[in-house]
Amino acid sequence: MYPEYLFEYPNMNASFPFYMKRKLQWKTPSHRHDFVELTLVLNGQGTETINGATHDMIPGIMVLLLPYQVHEIVSHPNDPLDLYICNFPLDVILELGELDPGLHDILLGNATDARNTFVHFEGRLLDEMQQIFTMIWNEYEKPVSFATVMLKANLQRVLTQFARSSLQAITDMSTSASSQISPSQARSIWPIIRYIHEHYLEPLNLTDLSERFGIHPSSLSELFARQYGIHFIDLLHELRVRHACSLLHATEMQIADIAEESGFGSYSSFARIFQKTKGVSPKAYRISHPRTGRRKK
Repeated sequence: MYPEYLFEYPNMNASFPFYMKRKLQWKTPSHRHDFVELTLVLNGQGTETINGATHDMIPGIMVLLLPYQVHEIVSHPNDPLDLYICNFPLDVILELGELDPGLHDILLGNATDARNTFVHFEGRLLDEMQQIFTMIWNEYEKPVSFATVMLKANLQRVLTQFARSSLQAITDMSTSASSQISPSQARSIWPIIRYIHEHYLEPLNLTDLSERFGIHPSSLSELFARQYGIHFIDLLHELRVRHACSLLHATEMQIADIAEESGFGSYSSFARIFQKTKGVSPKAYRISHPRTGRRKK
């Protein structure tokens, strides 16, 4: 049984699909999602477990959680965590990579599987990060002219500082562990994840990916399981179901046509996988997610 899978968040259909909240976090059950989550601890204490590795959550900790990483947060019973939490698509990080490939590699771990999921800011840097998060929060809560530009610019500043603070630790880790890393462990899954995100509506299978990226199918399957606790086919189905949900919500397309456009080979397989993933039929999902002004196609 996989942890709960989240693939929707408020504001995700906006021109800039960014969502932010500040909340007291007591306990977050184990779950995963297919978008990025950036968290800054303001007050309180607790722990977070990401893919089985647990770290402390104290003021100044910033966590960059990538899609499909499983995580769980537990606060101290007498000192709950006060968090800024931002959700946004992986595209934001991919765009940074176009500006500087080095940023891309550090944030996604493309150079090595060893990447920091969190950093600890203190002193001047912590003050700076808190100020930037406050600016992001103000732009998000009360948007004025060019708010999207300001949001994006400040988010890029935060991600760039996260990368800077991670760089030395990643270098040290790579140097000390380089002799212990096997070729299969040194591979990053992110180029593969990105390819799947870009081509999931096309015919796609493990053999195709194996040939494209030069990894034996069994090794590729192991890579998925080791890093994300998810099988390739489940990831592919979830992306296609997400696309179908968007069409069910926003259009008046026939459900059979949505099944085909979402990459499923038959309506029966679409209906079965949709029911398994969402817990309801495609028709029931459309009824429970009404939207005025649906476009026809």
